[in-house]
Amino acid sequence: MKNRKRLSYFVFVKNNQSYPAIEQGDIGIIQSAKEDTEASVFFIRAWKKINVNLQDVEFFNVDKTGDLFKKKICNICHKLLPTHSFSRNQNQKGDRVIRRPSCKNCRKTIEGINIPITQQKEFSKTKPNKEPFECPICLKRTIAGVTSKVVMDHNHKTGEIRGWICDSCNTGIGRFQDDTEILKRAIKFLK
Repeated sequence: MKNRKRLSYFVFVKNNQSYPAIEQGDIGIIQSAKEDTEASVFFIRAWKKINVNLQDVEFFNVDKTGDLFKKKICNICHKLLPTHSFSRNQNQKGDRVIRRPSCKNCRKTIEGINIPITQQKEFSKTKPNKEPFECPICLKRTIAGVTSKVVMDHNHKTGEIRGWICDSCNTGIGRFQDDTEILKRAIKFLK
């Protein structure tokens, strides 16, 4: 431990048999170490400090993770995974692939239940287009499809359509995971 550079204070679990609170691939940050055999590691997913045997973890350089590298950290499960475990999201300048911040397994939970195709097609017939539109959440007034994008919003737990809203509000409530408790904490924080 004494010879390791500061960059190497990130570890991932390669053997979790002795640690019921952590899983294989979980990442953590070394907080303190005893000799070169044990360390106190704060694990992000478990959100707790656990004393581990250094043989059960592997050091990695967090600056060499992400879309440009072979490994990436999921922003939900906080595991170090092969980059191909993250879906392609878009291409950046020079056709560089940008991948989603959440791994494919976590995306399934985030995306939840989709709107049934028949309901989606039927509701799409009511989409505002090139007409005045006021978002029911932010009350922004626009010309639908011209000065703002209007999207179909749905409940990710039930698949039920909630209505048409502006894409900014759709992204916002999506980032708040459609969770009213998170929104209450956000309101409290704003106050």
